[in-house]
Amino acid sequence: MKISLVSEVSIDGKITFGEGKSSKDLFSLLSTEDMEYIHEIRGKVDGILVGMNTIRYDNPSLTCRYGKGKNPIRIIPTSKLEIPKDAVILNDNIPTIIITTEINREKTKIYQMHDNVKFVFAGQNKIDFVNAFSQLESQYEIHTIMLEGGGTLNWTLIDKNMVSEIIIIRLPIIIGGKDNVSLVDGEGYTECKFAKKFTLKRVELRGNVTIDNYVKV
Repeated sequence: MKISLVSEVSIDGKITFGEGKSSKDLFSLLSTEDMEYIHEIRGKVDGILVGMNTIRYDNPSLTCRYGKGKNPIRIIPTSKLEIPKDAVILNDNIPTIIITTEINREKTKIYQMHDNVKFVFAGQNKIDFVNAFSQLESQYEIHTIMLEGGGTLNWTLIDKNMVSEIIIIRLPIIIGGKDNVSLVDGEGYTECKFAKKFTLKRVELRGNVTIDNYVKV
């Protein structure tokens, strides 16, 4: 499976203005051409993966509104299965897959009224992403995923060597703040030898932003 991490970041690598804040403020700094570029990527992948904080704070539709491609299948991992009832992903007709754990099987019955929602169960108490993505490929023929995750989800998949490439749309602003969400947060590494290595494939200057494309070594 090919997983492409795509994100808008500040010069200093921040993706929001604080925990619990929407990332839509950063989107407001993008031009129409920038949005078309992002949605062009969406239109070429089988699925789009975001974390629960994105669903809670942004309530996105995750569709290909600016592009000409198809809408990808939306994939949402949640170990606690706490999806807001008014979430857009539950209230339209676009296919959505929720990844959760075995202990939540009974709780998923409350979502039976949503015809567009299906579930993948992986792991007992904690999501097993390797198992989950194996099911996505074998059961739903999802072979390419666009990851638009927060710092924790991005860390989890990078740490497991599951991210194939990273595409960064770097905005000309500084956010700062040690508690603000970065592109990758999580536990982190303490020695260079453990750091995940990528190769710079391409750099593009697009108006007042740059697009950096890295591929996994």
